Amino acid sequence: RREMSRNADVPVYVVAPNRTLEEIAALRPTTRTAMLAIHGMGPERMRRYGVVLMGVVQRWNLHS
Repeated sequence: RREMSRNADVPVYVVAPNRTLEEIAALRPTTRTAMLAIHGMGPERMRRYGVVLMGVVQRWNLHS
């Protein structure tokens, strides 16, 4: 989140608020549909950051 916020020159909460990150960590969504079901992950946030966040989750799932 920090790296994405720096790259986009926005505050970290614009990329994903804490509650959204907590739900991503708990549910580990790997599809667009699953990611959009996460609180705070609307279409615009999904468009901007969703693919990168899903990639992080997929790598995390591989190493768990």
